[in-house]
Amino acid sequence: MNDPSSEQPSPPRYDPYAYSQESTDSTRPPGAPEFPPGYPPIQPPVGGVRPPGSGPSNGMGTTALVLGICGLASGWIPVLGCLGWVACVLAIVFGAIGLAKANGGQATNKGSATAGLILGIAGLVVGVLLTVTLWSVADTSGPTTSTVEEDAVASETEGVDQQESTSDEDTAEEEEAEPAGIGDGIWEIGTEIAPGTYVATAPGDSVFDSCYVARLSGFSGEFEDIIANDNIDGGARGRVTISEDDEGIELSGGCEWQAASEANAVELGDSAGDGTWEVGTEIQPGTYVTQPEGEGVFDSCYVARLSGFGMDFEDIIANDNIDGGAQGRITIEDSDAGVKFSGGCTWEKE
Repeated sequence: MNDPSSEQPSPPRYDPYAYSQESTDSTRPPGAPEFPPGYPPIQPPVGGVRPPGSGPSNGMGTTALVLGICGLASGWIPVLGCLGWVACVLAIVFGAIGLAKANGGQATNKGSATAGLILGIAGLVVGVLLTVTLWSVADTSGPTTSTVEEDAVASETEGVDQQESTSDEDTAEEEEAEPAGIGDGIWEIGTEIAPGTYVATAPGDSVFDSCYVARLSGFSGEFEDIIANDNIDGGARGRVTISEDDEGIELSGGCEWQAASEANAVELGDSAGDGTWEVGTEIQPGTYVTQPEGEGVFDSCYVARLSGFGMDFEDIIANDNIDGGAQGRITIEDSDAGVKFSGGCTWEKE
């Protein structure tokens, strides 16, 4: 007897390529999938290819090139050399990374990366060579310890030999030298400068080279602190008497004021120019005449007989201005303390 199951028809073989979309055939074999199976993913070729849409990674190579140029350009400068060396090291690092990316297909600027790497190495070499050269020059030009010691010993020996030979000369020069004067400044009477009469000759030869002197009753800087003041024209002789009641004195203009004495007195003879002169020691009593140069009042000369040298208005016994082209005449008395001439005239004794 035949088996009935052997007479049943076998199920149709499934062909996946026969279905491209959902089947609407009611005769679709049972168990057949609604969609055909998916195709396997496509693998990229060997060697690596950038995914579509992504750009090349050229940042490392470009940075290496920029740092290499900066490092090589500044590596030899003394102050910026350290920064240049750092730039060279970074150029080498970024250049190596950029070169690796270019070899792997992730970058397209292999030339920039290579150039940055080479420039970084060259900058370091130049910096090292320059440093070694400078050290060599410094060691060569600098004195050695033995040389310094020999020079010191020689100097000490020469100093001892010269000290004995010049000691007598220095002593003689100190005795002949004038005492040091008092220069510009505001000085306190009694502690920094003693009361008395001081003289100075203003440097230069014009009114623009004048020196200034002012007796002070205080140090507030206010106008009321000025007891009396005066300007000594360039080339003229100045004289001032400081009272023990003064608080201070202000000096400016570069004059060196010294205590008046016979050692620094000026013997004028029969003629005198600009200055404040002491009667009896520097200028003799008598009648003096002059004639200013020029023809106007701006060419005038000034003369004043003085009873003292405090620069007070009360010290003026009599005064006068002689216009340019005119003749001037003044009689100095034995009782006068001094006389003041200014304006550039030369006074001759009759």
